[in-house]
Amino acid sequence: MSERSGTYPKPILEDYISKHPGSAQRYNEALSTFPSGVTHDNRYAQPFPIYMTHGSGPYKWDVDNNEYIDYVSGHGALLLGHSHPAIIAAVTEQINRGTHLGASTEEELRWAGLLKL
Repeated sequence: MSERSGTYPKPILEDYISKHPGSAQRYNEALSTFPSGVTHDNRYAQPFPIYMTHGSGPYKWDVDNNEYIDYVSGHGALLLGHSHPAIIAAVTEQINRGTHLGASTEEELRWAGLLKL
């Protein structure tokens, strides 16, 4: 942990650390790989960031199996929540047609038409 860890009230810091041993372990591993131990500045947290494993609907879980309500929701990208069946079906359908065609597609035209409405 860094010297900044001391800025939090001790009971809060101790509770955070005790509930997230798996995240602490992964962060210590990440410190030798990524600058400041994270892949994006928004993930930087003291004394360490929480590492997530999966999400479903409005919830997500960390490596220590703590459950959270995901208020961030992918910064708006997950309006329907994590793993919504309609999104999974649409993405799976498109993946089966091609993952990156590198050219104009009819889907672009349909999307633009929806945006014009």
